[in-house]
Amino acid sequence: MKILGISDGMNGGVALIEEGILRYVVQEERLTRKKMATGFPRESITRVLEDTGTRPSEIDVIAVATINEFFREPAVAYDGWLMREQTRLKELMLNVSSVVTRVGGAPPLLKRGYYEIKTLLGGSRRRAIKQRLRDDWGFTCPVEFVNHHFAHACSAYFTSGFDDATVVTMDGAGDNDCSHVYEVRNGRFQRLWQIDSFDSVGNYYAYVTHLCGFKAQKHEGKITGLAAYGEPAYLDVLRKFVAYRDGSTANTGQVFYWAAVKALQKALPNPFSKEDLATSVQKLLEEVCCSYVKHWVERNGCGNVALAGGVFANVKLNQYIHQLDNVDSVFIHPGMGDEGLAVGAAIAAAAKQRENGGPELRSAMLDDVYFGPGFGEKEIAEEIAREGLEAEYVNDVERRVAELLAQGHVVARFDGRMEYGPRALGNRSVLYQPTDPTVNDWLNKKLRRTEFMPFAPVTLEEHADRCYVGMDGAHYPAQFMTITFDCTEWMKESCPAVVHVDGTARPQTINERTNPSYYRIVDEYRKLTGLPSIINTSFNMHEEPIVCTPHDAIRGFIDGSLDYLAMGNFLLENKDSDRRARD
Repeated sequence: MKILGISDGMNGGVALIEEGILRYVVQEERLTRKKMATGFPRESITRVLEDTGTRPSEIDVIAVATINEFFREPAVAYDGWLMREQTRLKELMLNVSSVVTRVGGAPPLLKRGYYEIKTLLGGSRRRAIKQRLRDDWGFTCPVEFVNHHFAHACSAYFTSGFDDATVVTMDGAGDNDCSHVYEVRNGRFQRLWQIDSFDSVGNYYAYVTHLCGFKAQKHEGKITGLAAYGEPAYLDVLRKFVAYRDGSTANTGQVFYWAAVKALQKALPNPFSKEDLATSVQKLLEEVCCSYVKHWVERNGCGNVALAGGVFANVKLNQYIHQLDNVDSVFIHPGMGDEGLAVGAAIAAAAKQRENGGPELRSAMLDDVYFGPGFGEKEIAEEIAREGLEAEYVNDVERRVAELLAQGHVVARFDGRMEYGPRALGNRSVLYQPTDPTVNDWLNKKLRRTEFMPFAPVTLEEHADRCYVGMDGAHYPAQFMTITFDCTEWMKESCPAVVHVDGTARPQTINERTNPSYYRIVDEYRKLTGLPSIINTSFNMHEEPIVCTPHDAIRGFIDGSLDYLAMGNFLLENKDSDRRARD
């Protein structure tokens, strides 16, 4: 039984499940080199089939995430009617926003009309997708469409390791909703609650991201980091727009989309403090979401909490959810945003097939998330030669990398299969020692990034309790860098480069079983320095996706003027790097 999952919206991609096991996942952005690539994931479909040796005729079912979402990019260029109507709906949204701003509310008729037109056009998109799958690849299997939030929920539950769980999804919007809550008992889902996207707290976080001069739906992480530098001076202002109400979230300002942005701008002082606004919206998110999760955990009576959806990319929020008194254990799916929808859709289809006599599908903990493309020594050597570069072949490359890190060099690592999800977890990472508190300035400049969060650490699992406080019930998500913890005093003193100004860090804990080579680099560094952590940041330049191929890695290595690049056992030195300026 082979199931292909497809995410056709923002940051789309493809997942392959074979006999109930997740085999391959890739995001379209990694292949097209366009950050958060939107639209039909043509490159991903082709790559999955090629890399796994799968013929279209071998796929038993295709599951496409989201039912009604469509207005990102047209699914097919030849459906002119769909493209015209898509443009008209965008204009309708702007008109609705304008009317809402003038009348000071959201007339139910206008909102209902918007959703009805969106649903109608979503049907056209679904037909177009089926046609493209038949015409371009020759798929003849059934094509199913999975609700956006149910796909998120399946991704969270079926990779959580929980038998019973309270599953909460939360994002800006998807299939007209911003959140679902499920009671799950031994794989059986019962939906307890859902919230209309009009009442989305995630959207307000995006509005603030825009007001602070960043790109909404891309740079919310910058707001999370910036929040540690301000005061919640505008919290009361924000509460007038969105708040927690009786087990739900409520758009108390009765405005949305650009009307909400304009209303927020009008309500805030001119000028306002970006730091204080970031702190205020972070505090608002924490109080609303924590109250919401606490309510539904209490109602469901199960303290095992599984989370997915873009809101839960907020690692500080996840820490506070973990610390709720009625939460026993928490898990955040590693591809918590829309990049995880292909996985969720495939899992949902697999669970449905199970009910019809298909392979057993149970909630199981992930060993790792190295599900993407991989490259062998031959391919790496050929790319090095093609670029006209020289490399040393090092048998004990892990020991050499550890020595270079201990000497203060920046080392990019490219090895094995690419990670799935938004975090670099060692196979496409830039590594550095954790002792230099100035690194956040100069290394970000080299990578042309503007970041307020410190670089995150990778820490040997057996030494994690020496570094972090309160990990019980959250050791599992810590493997995927999806939650922050308070740091111990020893960690703050010994590894200041990975500790934020609020005393927290977002670690990746690693054991020898999941990634032996990466583990050995960190362990050899510990033997040399006594420190069980190093810096791990994603291997990419600003506004580019994480590197995928040897070509991407070499280009990033040169453009970033990094000191060394370890590609498998090949080690390249950049003799033109400016590392002496740091001495």
